Amino acid sequence: MTKATPDFIHKLVFLGDSAVGKTSLVQRYVYNSLDPNVGRTIGAMLHVKMVQYEDALHKLVIWDLGGQQSFNVLREQYCAQASGAFFVVDITRPDTLESIDSWLGDLYNAAGKVPVVIVENKVDLEPAIPPDKIVQEAESRGFKLITTSALENRNVNQAFTELLVEVVKKAKEKKTII
Repeated sequence: MTKATPDFIHKLVFLGDSAVGKTSLVQRYVYNSLDPNVGRTIGAMLHVKMVQYEDALHKLVIWDLGGQQSFNVLREQYCAQASGAFFVVDITRPDTLESIDSWLGDLYNAAGKVPVVIVENKVDLEPAIPPDKIVQEAESRGFKLITTSALENRNVNQAFTELLVEVVKKAKEKKTII
């Protein structure tokens, strides 16, 4: 039986333009399901998942942020006290990669330099972004890059694991986790 009280709590935020697949990735990871008729996220939605990692129970509080321009003014508030973030790119839409600086600026203003994983989503579709462009973007920033498909459940758990590893590593460096 798993204990109910977590050893650690981490706020993880999903960043990226509207319709890149943030909500689908969260649904696939947290609930192991996918609603094909999912609508756009209005503001933010919260989800919680408990995971065992390094002999400790971690509570992941996952914030799925709406990507519409009208919510830009709220981004920093939603990102406050984040432990880590995903930046989701839709490989069928080049403009979704171009907005990375705006999203990261808001994240860093609100939460400081927290770990980020770039998620190259919808890899089950024909890409419109050259793969090396996303790799260069991730490498130049020192970010992990995970290719995913929420539809096919490809690498979704791996993306969350990679971010959790980075969050725990940063917390150990800051001595907030011993």
